[in-house]
Amino acid sequence: MAGQGRRLAAIDPGLPSEHQRLAEELRSLLALLPPGLETLQQVAEAASVDCNRNCLSKATISRYFSGRSIAPGWFICWLHEKAQHRDDNEHVPALEELLSLQRSAKQPTSCDGCNKLIRELGRSAAELLKARSETWQLERALAACRDTSRQNVLAAGSRQHSSVHLPRVPPLPVPRYRRDRQAQLKDVDAAQYVAARVSALTSEQQHHEVAATLESARTGLTPAQTAALVVSLRRREINEASETLLQGYARDMPSHDAMGLAHGLLGYGLWADAETVLRTAIGSSPHPPAGSASTGHET
Repeated sequence: MAGQGRRLAAIDPGLPSEHQRLAEELRSLLALLPPGLETLQQVAEAASVDCNRNCLSKATISRYFSGRSIAPGWFICWLHEKAQHRDDNEHVPALEELLSLQRSAKQPTSCDGCNKLIRELGRSAAELLKARSETWQLERALAACRDTSRQNVLAAGSRQHSSVHLPRVPPLPVPRYRRDRQAQLKDVDAAQYVAARVSALTSEQQHHEVAATLESARTGLTPAQTAALVVSLRRREINEASETLLQGYARDMPSHDAMGLAHGLLGYGLWADAETVLRTAIGSSPHPPAGSASTGHET
């Protein structure tokens, strides 16, 4: 016992005989426990986990083996099961005998009929505790299977997500030097909504509706949102609507709004479109460089 790292209090000879006998039997099982259960603390922690019980203390376990406290039936069942797993175990007493001894310690009597009933109750309790032990093991196995299944589903979802192609319309670029990224995301969302509406109307050749939508966008969107809308239209290759929006905005809106639109276009790298806005705003014809995204129109 000392070699296994367990220091047990001596059994008090003044205790009832049933208490002493139960403590002695439990000590015999303690000596047969497999590796990993060398200390009373390890025994207490393992029994709590395996049997779904509240955490046991080392002191409580020690009182079971000294006879000062009567061990509960579930702990006796667990201890008996663990003692049987060791390859070099000695003779292990029957679980029914241990439970009968435990009941006798709880309710001592000298009545032969009562003792017979106690033994029968011990056998019934042993069967019940074995069934509970099997239930706990099945619950732990089921939980492990659920965890494995959940991890497999997450891994499969990650692989499937990585194989999905990117959408045809990429997100609008966000200039690095802009500080209010949250506000810019709102501008992008508004622009994407209008661009999707214009794209749908263009594909249906509803030109009047396109013109009405651009008119509403010109008067309802901020310069930053209008710049994001131009970027979205360019990426969707709706260049005619882009030109109409740029020249109409520069011609009809106040000069400070036109300057704000040009500033936003420069931030997105649309130099030719920014030049178109500025030239239209000052009343001259835009002449974008060759190969640029914008095409010139007479004002």
